[in-house]
Amino acid sequence: MKRTLIAALAAAAAPLILVGCGSDTSDQSGDSAAPSTVEELAIGESPEPTGDIYHDTCNGIREYIKTLKDAGLTGEGSTPEAIGAEFANLAKAAPDWAARSEQDKNDFQRGVDAGIKGEC
Repeated sequence: MKRTLIAALAAAAAPLILVGCGSDTSDQSGDSAAPSTVEELAIGESPEPTGDIYHDTCNGIREYIKTLKDAGLTGEGSTPEAIGAEFANLAKAAPDWAARSEQDKNDFQRGVDAGIKGEC
């Protein structure tokens, strides 16, 4: 079940995390499509994506870990570090990961690292 929840988070958050990869200066304002059911189930009431890879990743991981803790689903196999590592591995296995810039990849990993510490 824990792996399923992590996979759901990764599936829901990966598009959000990578949405800003094209340009950090683009305006992401305006109404966009409503969040998917998977996204709502996986990360609950998360902040709106900003298009900034670091902040979106950090906030997504932090909120997901908080949701797991609140639901009593944390333990030995689901420490914040384990969740962050699995999340990062799932994102890195995505077909478009190789096409991302080194800056985007670094921002993503920094976001994961900060998110597991709750330092967003």
